[in-house]
Amino acid sequence: MSGIRITNTSMSSAATPHTATAKDEGWEVSWLPGRTLTRNEATTAMVIANIVGSSGVGHSDDRIWPHLDNWAAGLGLSGPDAVMRASEPPGAREAETGQEPEARQSLSAAERIGRVLAPLADREAGS
Repeated sequence: MSGIRITNTSMSSAATPHTATAKDEGWEVSWLPGRTLTRNEATTAMVIANIVGSSGVGHSDDRIWPHLDNWAAGLGLSGPDAVMRASEPPGAREAETGQEPEARQSLSAAERIGRVLAPLADREAGS
């Protein structure tokens, strides 16, 4: 897994196209458009994106899931929702409206979502 480069104004990682940028009122993270985060929340969001971009996320028995669930909860999301959002390319969701551009309907987007949903199905079956 590659590291996250953190400066006073931005966060980035070679493992993911997602970035975090400091604004006057807080931080914006590309996979959470329309939200203003604290620096710690932005760092957490970048950790999730870095893991998703580096090695992906395994099935329900992958030991990373409890961590992802806890980190995502700190952002007001479930682990699976955070993984799905972080696996989408920047700009796949439009800020605040929740509307998704037509490009998200492409086969590659469906494949990304399938990668996320398969482990979820395994998790639910094990509950």
